[in-house]
Amino acid sequence: MATIKDALNATPSPAPSRVYYSTGRMLGVEDFEADQNYHRGRLARALLQLHGTGTVSGLKVQTDGNADLAKLEIQVTPGIALDRIGRIIEVPRTVCIRVKPWLDQQTDSDLILAFKGTFILCDVFASFVACMRGKTPCFAAQDDYDATDAFSPNRWLDSFAMQLVLRTDTSPKTPTDPWLPTGPVTTPGTNPAHPTPAELRQAILDATAGPAAAPTEYPPQFDATSVFLARLQIVATQAGAGQRPVADLTKININNLSRLFLYPVALLARWTGLGSGAEA
Repeated sequence: MATIKDALNATPSPAPSRVYYSTGRMLGVEDFEADQNYHRGRLARALLQLHGTGTVSGLKVQTDGNADLAKLEIQVTPGIALDRIGRIIEVPRTVCIRVKPWLDQQTDSDLILAFKGTFILCDVFASFVACMRGKTPCFAAQDDYDATDAFSPNRWLDSFAMQLVLRTDTSPKTPTDPWLPTGPVTTPGTNPAHPTPAELRQAILDATAGPAAAPTEYPPQFDATSVFLARLQIVATQAGAGQRPVADLTKININNLSRLFLYPVALLARWTGLGSGAEA
């Protein structure tokens, strides 16, 4: 499947421009593309502003526990997330990668940079990818206008890419709670100083929290729309100065709770005591 840059990820962001329809007007490819981009863009904008970015369901990072370390896999379970521009990333099946072959493919210099004293540090990210699928006859275009067998892709597939990334940067961070500027998190059984309604409204007016908060979790030059899923620490030892560290694949620590979560309204209602109504 071929992939292409998504119009919603353009810089600057595309304006919410709709197609104007009138009787007898001829519509071209660019008109239909503009129509799709408008509706996709408005949906993504609403999802991002109202819900934020992060994991909606699933996408747990785990190992398969294979005793044969040459075949040991890092797996990501099926699930759904919203990326940093509001696009839906849906992973319909378990995705996996064998750890040892992946480590063997990394350069000595990168592994040395990712070695943090007692472990090799890496992160798992999920990214939105639009793929072309199928074939359908079409008019010839570009430099081959005489072609009699011209074709084009038949569909767009909103797909995904899963990446296991060595953290070679100096001080790699995990995501920061985008609502952190509004005050402390409520802990059941305690009574912390909560922000007042006026303070919450002021944070919204100032646009300093929520979707407006700057991301912190990406390596340099990395796709800043991706969704951070987990941090991995692969226990390792230094073989010698200038040599690649030796990984112990029996000791892989996975932190799934360092990601951002998006809580469904029904879940929040139950947590606050409202329930769904079906239990009455």
